[in-house]
Amino acid sequence: MRTIANCLIAGLMLLAVAASAQIPDPDESYVSLGPDGGMTTCPGADAPPYQYVTVHAHEANGAAIPGIPSWNFFFTITGGNVFATAVGTATDEDGEIQFRLVANETVVLLDPHFLVIECQINAVVLNDIDYLEVNSYDMNEDGCVALVDFAEFAAVYLTADPSGDFNWDGFVDLPDFAYFAAHYLHGDCR
Repeated sequence: MRTIANCLIAGLMLLAVAASAQIPDPDESYVSLGPDGGMTTCPGADAPPYQYVTVHAHEANGAAIPGIPSWNFFFTITGGNVFATAVGTATDEDGEIQFRLVANETVVLLDPHFLVIECQINAVVLNDIDYLEVNSYDMNEDGCVALVDFAEFAAVYLTADPSGDFNWDGFVDLPDFAYFAAHYLHGDCR
C-alpha cells in the first residue's frame, strides 16, 4: 500500500513541477519597443499603428516559453486612448509575441509626451515598465490639424525636434512634411 501511495505522491509532484515549468517569471520576462522610435497620433484616428511592442516570455531559469496564446497578454497603457492588437496568435519558439499599438485619436498628454506601457501574462505582472514617446499631427492638441499646427511644424522644420519628427528618423524634413500634409484638416475642424 505504501508503495502505491509513494508512487501517487511522486506522480503528483512531477505534475506540479511540470505545470510550474511554464509560468512566466516577472523578472525574466519583459517588453521591448521598436523599431519605430515613437508613436504618432492624429485626431482623425488614422495615424499608422506603432510597430511593434514585443513581449518576451521566459521562465525563472531564462528558458523561453513558446505557445502562450495572444489572449493571455494584458496591457495597461497610461496616457492616452491606445490599445494593443496581437500580430501573432501565440508566443514563438523564442517566447516572443508582437503587438501593434493603435490610437483612436490624438494622445493628449502633459509634457513630455509618453505612454506608460505595462504588461501582464495570465496572472503574472511583469516587473517592466516602458515609456513610449508620442507626438501628434495636431501639434497644439485642439482636436484639429490646422494652420496653427502648420505654423508649429514650420517652426521645427529642419531641426531635430521630436515633436515634428513624424517618421522618427531623428530629423524634421521633407518626409515629415509629407506625413503632416496627409493629415491636414483631420479631426474636428469646424
